[in-house]
Amino acid sequence: MVVDSYGLDLDGIIEKSYKEFKGYLKRSGIEIKDLRLRVLESPDLLSKLSYIMYIKANQEHNTIDKSLLEQISNDDDLYIINKENLGEFYRNELDLLGRIFNTDDINELNNKIYRYIVHRILYNTKNNELVDGMIIPETKEIYIIKNRLEERINEISNTLGPININGSSIIKLKLPSSDVTYVPLYTDGKNIKEDIAEAYAKHIIDHEGGHRMDDRNRWDDGEFSASVLQYIMYIDMNDLLKHPETHKIIKENIQECKKYVGTLAKFGYHIAMEDLPESTIKYAINVLKRSPYELGLCYANIIIDRNKNLNIKDVLEEVKKLSTLNAIDKIIFY
Repeated sequence: MVVDSYGLDLDGIIEKSYKEFKGYLKRSGIEIKDLRLRVLESPDLLSKLSYIMYIKANQEHNTIDKSLLEQISNDDDLYIINKENLGEFYRNELDLLGRIFNTDDINELNNKIYRYIVHRILYNTKNNELVDGMIIPETKEIYIIKNRLEERINEISNTLGPININGSSIIKLKLPSSDVTYVPLYTDGKNIKEDIAEAYAKHIIDHEGGHRMDDRNRWDDGEFSASVLQYIMYIDMNDLLKHPETHKIIKENIQECKKYVGTLAKFGYHIAMEDLPESTIKYAINVLKRSPYELGLCYANIIIDRNKNLNIKDVLEEVKKLSTLNAIDKIIFY
């Protein structure tokens, strides 16, 4: 067991959450082919990966050494990437991309690894502090950024502060990905930080997995549907609707969501009229950029509120037909 700096077996928590996600989909009759989970200890490892790629590209041969690839399992759907196994992981990705693109040219494959994995992860983690996980559509891999996940779990725990619980209970959890909605968290009070870690890991995996369930062309619609699926799968997977406190949180969330949509409308109007104070422009733009995620979580609460029983296959078919603009109308008039 590898224990992180916060005293958590985060590798074990991530692995458990991933297996629960796959098991839930199987029970629900939903199949996602060739889905893989990669846990990257830190984006800093990618600079070392780039160095390995450079060395390989400048060796005498410009094709993959098949004998090396035969020594590893190419189809492991869960892989913890650290500095000790970075070379093995690189060979694994070479083989995976070689099969996907039907080539063994090392320079071509290095370019694809850099474009789809190294550059994309570095760019997103540098430009978005909330990116703790992401999907690589070309390779069907979910990447979890472990050190960022650790930081976020610690932030959530510190925000909650000391909690006095006598026995099992539902508490309200505010995730970093939302300023609007709360998440119900079931805990027996024995290790609340571990419960928080499991809840947050599940949300990241459910969200990125949701992208594979509903692959949208538009970025905003894709983040909207993944956010809907993320919230509903978390609620359903953990059987949280049996608790009255969950329904209370859902009702409160819907009221906050209605206020939020009003705020969006105001920002949109003032930006269109070009009369928004300069001091507010940056904040307003950030709120609008986050809106597909927030609207997805909000719409998920409406789906939960109007249904006594959740069926993720029905939810999936519903969100496939919706856009973020559709969601705004439905939230306003709910």
